[in-house]
Amino acid sequence: MHRVSIKSAGSGRVSTVMLSLRPLLLAALLAAGATAALSAAPSPYDLVPKDRAAQAAAAGDAADRVFGGKEVADGQFPFQVALLRADSLTEDPESQYEAQFCGGTLIAPFWVLTAAHCMTDSGETLAPESVIVLTGATDLMQGRRVEAKAVYVNEQYDEHSMDHDVALVELAAPVDLPLVGLGADDAGIAAATVIGWGMTEDGEYPRHLLETELDVVANEQCNIGIKAIYAKDLKASIADLGAQYRIKPEDADRIGTELVQGIGDPLTGAMLCAGLKTGKRDTCYGDSGGPLVAMLDGKPVQLGIVSWGEGPSDSDVKCGHEDVYGVYSRVASFRDWIQSHLDGQ
Repeated sequence: MHRVSIKSAGSGRVSTVMLSLRPLLLAALLAAGATAALSAAPSPYDLVPKDRAAQAAAAGDAADRVFGGKEVADGQFPFQVALLRADSLTEDPESQYEAQFCGGTLIAPFWVLTAAHCMTDSGETLAPESVIVLTGATDLMQGRRVEAKAVYVNEQYDEHSMDHDVALVELAAPVDLPLVGLGADDAGIAAATVIGWGMTEDGEYPRHLLETELDVVANEQCNIGIKAIYAKDLKASIADLGAQYRIKPEDADRIGTELVQGIGDPLTGAMLCAGLKTGKRDTCYGDSGGPLVAMLDGKPVQLGIVSWGEGPSDSDVKCGHEDVYGVYSRVASFRDWIQSHLDGQ
């Protein structure tokens, strides 16, 4: 998943901090230490394949464990696709494992739904020829490679807040596999399944597709946990800056407390939250763009797109933390945008 920390330099999901800094003087004091924190999300297109290649070189095949997940049976989620870096591919099927950087879903024979942060690099939309879509595979060393014809990133995508984190990939050839439905209303849904090839809890990337069931939680609950992390990290940064500028600890604490009051809610209405309070099941780097799915009337319906997450600044991995849930782009918010592209508008 992608998630600024306070933006992590991790590979596949992003973290985002949002501040409403009212006191101008205090904002100026913070500015020296906050510039890096407000940088754009790191691109999984660049980082995840490097991690995968390094891991394959060091240890061979990765273990098939994800944060509380289990291996998916062949054909269980036929709409799941893997996005691969075209320049990392050779005729060797193992190159598909090393080239994977994000997930996506088949929503029509010519169309894949994914995250905007998967399809951008350094603020620019990826060229279609730089991406290959792997279809019909639970094992990354199998499946069919399909070229991309066009890439469409939502015009309102904000790489800092991660709002409107949605994109479409138009395929050069049709794919004849079962499709996933698009959620129109996620109200009242208490649990859903997330799917992906992202980093496992032992820091490895799996070769086989994994799934895990998560609780769907209210945005208000999700905001609480993320803002608590921001508050702690912000006050620690102010304390460090205070020491640098010879500000008394009690004054630095007061400044930090005042700034914490200005932290805004990280989630918007175009996002939804899922996970476990314990943090034992979660998405992670490499899962970005994949689906959060619920079975409705016996059919799979996509509620969310793996977008971003958060963790303490002193943690190596921004995934799987207690009281912190994963954040997904809410598919219901983008149905009209998606349909307009499918209709050729």
